[in-house]
Amino acid sequence: MASKLNYITIGLILLTTFCMCSCTKYNYVDGGTANGIHDCSMWEYFESHPTDWDSTMIMIEHAGLKSIFEGKGGYDQISFFGVTSLSIVHFILDHNQELDDLKDYYDEEVDESEYWHRVTDIPVETCARILKDLIITKRLMLEEVPEGYRTQEDLTYEESGGMVVPTLGHSLFIWTYWEDYGGVEKAGGHQLWIAKQGDGNTDWRVASTNIQTNNGVVHALGYDLQLINF
Repeated sequence: MASKLNYITIGLILLTTFCMCSCTKYNYVDGGTANGIHDCSMWEYFESHPTDWDSTMIMIEHAGLKSIFEGKGGYDQISFFGVTSLSIVHFILDHNQELDDLKDYYDEEVDESEYWHRVTDIPVETCARILKDLIITKRLMLEEVPEGYRTQEDLTYEESGGMVVPTLGHSLFIWTYWEDYGGVEKAGGHQLWIAKQGDGNTDWRVASTNIQTNNGVVHALGYDLQLINF
């Protein structure tokens, strides 16, 4: 019963956050990109936009990685594929739903302590793994990423064009794609996509690109990012 009540609480937070963000279109993250250059550290940028980044900051501090986003410890310039607060709330809900499914459909015993009710309930190593897989130790702008694509054939994936970039965790395949507009080829939006290297990993579109700070660039991932599958 306690877990169900916590679901309601988290669900209300999720609904509130969604409503606050619903004015954006096409999963666009309103990261202050009307003025895409911010004269502050990346951490200070997050602080000035709590709607999208409050849970992200908690996750970063919980993982012990705050100094990276402040430009300290040898990390003068980074690029961060930013996971937003709404995606983190989804991650918590998805985790708890998996535990409920184990109980309800497989009759497995699940200890109440295994449920997550706040960001700091997520294991430190899980937070660190997620974040490190999204941090590149250099400044990388959308315009520097080549066009490419990633296609699936049976259970394998083929990467073409684009670029492979090492992260603090593993590596990402990233690529761009130009949309057509009004019947004109490549006259539409300039999209940025990422995927963890390896078969079975999902492609994710970046919602807002080139959010520049003094110590790096944020490319905000969409609200639909499913960390449980990342």
